[in-house]
Amino acid sequence: MTKKERDELIRRYAIGYGSIFAIFAAFAIVSIWYGAGWRPALSGTPAYISLFILMTFNLLRDIYRIRKRESEEKKTEEKD
Repeated sequence: MTKKERDELIRRYAIGYGSIFAIFAAFAIVSIWYGAGWRPALSGTPAYISLFILMTFNLLRDIYRIRKRESEEKKTEEKD
């Protein structure tokens, strides 16, 4: 993985994880602002967890794909 690819991957997933946190934070702030407390904001917890799991799965899949591509490139270089 080149430095450019790694930086792009880190940037993309940092924005993604930040967005998931921002969704939760927005609901929590609005809920607390209107005096309802944390309970309404926590009702979306399954959705937040699902988004986090899906994002992590996609990150691992991208890392696996990049490493597989690199190993295939090395094999073709060795054959030539």
